[in-house]
Amino acid sequence: MFEKEEIKRLQEILMNSWPADHYYFLNGWILRFMEGVTSRANSVFPLNYTGSLNTIDKDINYVERAYQAYKLPAIFTMPEFFEPNYLDTKLLEYGYKQLGCITHTMITSVQDLRNETINEDFTYFYYSERLKEFSDFLANYSKRDQEAQKVLDALSSRIVIPQKRFITAIFNNKVVGTLMGILDLHGFLYIADVLVDPDFRRQNVSTSMLFKMIKDWGIPNGAKTIWLQVESENKEAMNLYTKLGLVKAYSYYYLEKKTEI
Repeated sequence: MFEKEEIKRLQEILMNSWPADHYYFLNGWILRFMEGVTSRANSVFPLNYTGSLNTIDKDINYVERAYQAYKLPAIFTMPEFFEPNYLDTKLLEYGYKQLGCITHTMITSVQDLRNETINEDFTYFYYSERLKEFSDFLANYSKRDQEAQKVLDALSSRIVIPQKRFITAIFNNKVVGTLMGILDLHGFLYIADVLVDPDFRRQNVSTSMLFKMIKDWGIPNGAKTIWLQVESENKEAMNLYTKLGLVKAYSYYYLEKKTEI
């Protein structure tokens, strides 16, 4: 399990890897807004708090009014360390409830990643930007529709300081898998948008894209650490990443309060 400062660092890298439209800073809390697409980009990151017991109630109220102005519910991202350390108790008193399941952040060094054979029955293409075929595939097979994908297209265009790459797996001229890699200046390669057509699962498509991304692009550009996030309910993905050598660094969940908009 990672220590507090390591978790804060990963949370900061995550915000840079998943940049919202708008930010607001409130006594150390970071409020993020992005048209309601993904809780991660539309929630408060309570990494630090410079307020006190005398200001906490007012600050929670301000958060709720801020998200209400954007026609969004108030959501807090709650990793295993947050500030102040009584924030979860306060939010529960205010009527917040857990949103969805717990998400695990998993991590390993490039050296400790267990190698897998790449399935050469598929063709793999790299892109420097999130192209239409990438977004269309996610719209068809993920829980986010075409309109949500347009918001995510805009998000990916804001990833400037970290390097980014997109990869698709192709079979018979059809996209059957996607994966996104975001590499920060310290060598942390974040993996996202991993998805495979249900008809092509259990054929090592996702692991092939992962290792292609790491070997062909990540390592030549300085990748030292691989990390990603997976929902605790996704047992198949959890087992796969554990098999590849990734270990849990920390977990987080969301606390949400729906208000009248």
